[in-house]
Amino acid sequence: MNNQIHLKTVSLVTALLAVVMALLGLGLTALPASAANIPEAEITISTESVVTKQWDQVDVKCEWSVPDKSQPGDTFSVRLPAELRWFGDTTFDLKNPAGRTVATAAVNDDGLVVFTLTDFVASHPLNVGGKCFFTTQYSLEPTNGGTEELNFVVGDSVVRVPLTTEPCTEDCDPGVPTSVGKSMWWADPAQTKLESIFYMPPMAFETNDVVVTDIPAAGMEIDCSQVTPRVGKVVSGAGNIVEPFDNEQYPASIQCTPESLTVSWQGLPEGEHVELFVVTTVTDPSLDVYENNGTVNISGEQNPVGAEARRSIASGTGDGTVETTPTPSPSTAPATPTPTPTPSPSTAPATPTPSTSTATATPEPAPSTSTATATPEPAPSTSHPVVVVIPEEPAESTDEDNSEQLANTGAQGQGFIFIAAALLAVGSLLAFAGARKYGHRSH
Repeated sequence: MNNQIHLKTVSLVTALLAVVMALLGLGLTALPASAANIPEAEITISTESVVTKQWDQVDVKCEWSVPDKSQPGDTFSVRLPAELRWFGDTTFDLKNPAGRTVATAAVNDDGLVVFTLTDFVASHPLNVGGKCFFTTQYSLEPTNGGTEELNFVVGDSVVRVPLTTEPCTEDCDPGVPTSVGKSMWWADPAQTKLESIFYMPPMAFETNDVVVTDIPAAGMEIDCSQVTPRVGKVVSGAGNIVEPFDNEQYPASIQCTPESLTVSWQGLPEGEHVELFVVTTVTDPSLDVYENNGTVNISGEQNPVGAEARRSIASGTGDGTVETTPTPSPSTAPATPTPTPTPSPSTAPATPTPSTSTATATPEPAPSTSTATATPEPAPSTSHPVVVVIPEEPAESTDEDNSEQLANTGAQGQGFIFIAAALLAVGSLLAFAGARKYGHRSH
């Protein structure tokens, strides 16, 4: 008796384990596929920019496409060549004409641009591709004119892009300024800060007073910790004051707030040079153009000055098409209903005709005796329908269905379902063994 209880317990535990393993296998097969890199992505790259000096802007265009049925979250990448550094927004979206984002792009400090597909490709899995546009800076000083090759790394391959360089050969340095003016440029590749310079010709009078005002437009604020006045007699070929400076001999008076700046000097001698560097911080990154205006007053002569800088915007396009394969499937569906009329045609009327004439004519008394013998309706019911026909057909169909399901699920799910089947078989054997032992003992 104890052995029977033990066998029943083991078989029950085995059956429960089989159920758990089967559910776990089905759950794992239902998990979505993880995102992957797309080595088959195709990208063509080009530029029409011409480089004349270091930090010149290089605008890059690309066309991209990925294989059909690529999955959301899949990625492909482009690495900038050593001669270029990224310049502009570090993230941007690639959208279709309706405004839906097909892919997103993000760049790191090493110049690696990673494109990630969105959920858009799940509903539009075919012909996925588009264009992209971004800005870089040429980080070297060009020495020779002509055409050089830039090597962009796309996945595991290299895309070679020609770039035209035309370095300056004559009158390249601006020299000493001859008029009052202002210039402004981006101070960082991410375009979060702008730097500007107020420049002016050497002092013309025996003694000179200078007052410079700076008023940034909306979207910018002055960084009062980065205001740099310079005074000196020596100027480089580029027109900037170089050491030795005379800043201590002619100190500047600075009054600064984020909205305005005033810097003044008094008693500057003839021939002295003055310049002022100012850094402003971007407070509204959504603007395309940033302006900074001011005035330079030299010995009572007022000179309005101004400068602007445009934001370089990275952007892109993308699109895809809906899979059209579901449309042929309805055509096969009507093919299945067509055989359905075949059982109804002439066989149905053929059966009623014998039932009317032959059954009613003479054999009513004789059939009464023969029907008594022929009434073994219970006999067919016990021999065929219950035992053989009904259980076997579903068993075969479920085996086929299971084989199809196993073919469509992942390796992990198949493993768990196989283990579940094995455990279920072991439990059944143990239960059968227990039943036999109990049967022998009862006799």
